[in-house]
Amino acid sequence: MSSSWDGSNDPGSQSDDSFLFERMHIEPIYDAFVCPLTKQVMRDPVTLENGQTYEREAIEKWFKECRESGRKLVCPLTLRELKSTEMNPSMALRNTIEEWTTRNEAAQLDMARRSLNTGSPEKETLQALRYVQHICQRSRSNKHVVRSAGLIQMIVDMLKSSSRKVRCRALETLRIVVEGDDENKVVAGLLVIISFPLQFFAIISVPAFGDSC
Repeated sequence: MSSSWDGSNDPGSQSDDSFLFERMHIEPIYDAFVCPLTKQVMRDPVTLENGQTYEREAIEKWFKECRESGRKLVCPLTLRELKSTEMNPSMALRNTIEEWTTRNEAAQLDMARRSLNTGSPEKETLQALRYVQHICQRSRSNKHVVRSAGLIQMIVDMLKSSSRKVRCRALETLRIVVEGDDENKVVAGLLVIISFPLQFFAIISVPAFGDSC
């Protein structure tokens, strides 16, 4: 993967960006990490009696559809009949995936950090801010990671950007970063007060926290 964000497009919806970020990997992705049903990296892998592994939620949905339609319970990959719906958690695989995800997120966060400066192209900055939103929404613990990495200060600095799109997304990102995290609220609040004198708020053109950009 390249050392900068792909600025070829800037998807408008958060769901589109989440789809993109799920597929941005610094380290190579292994086939064993991917659920045959969802085609996405598994978070809660379980193994059936025949040794096939799936995302728990996906295989549970498959079994439910089989029962409701009156079909035989079969493995969706082999299409062979199963004797039971017993699912065994694959802890070793889950731990490996979590370690892989942590390494990738750390590398991607560092990439985002390098893009959060006033000299970066607008699209690159917007993508970096969206990525910060993405990881904060994936896990509450990631909000602590963002704070520890000093990214809150960098996001606040983006409110000084000459681009209204960047200012809007920076404010939106701050809202997500502080939501449900009192420590982040305190840090962000202090940084905003220090960085912006009251008279600056009279001229800066950014929407309120609850508004959409």
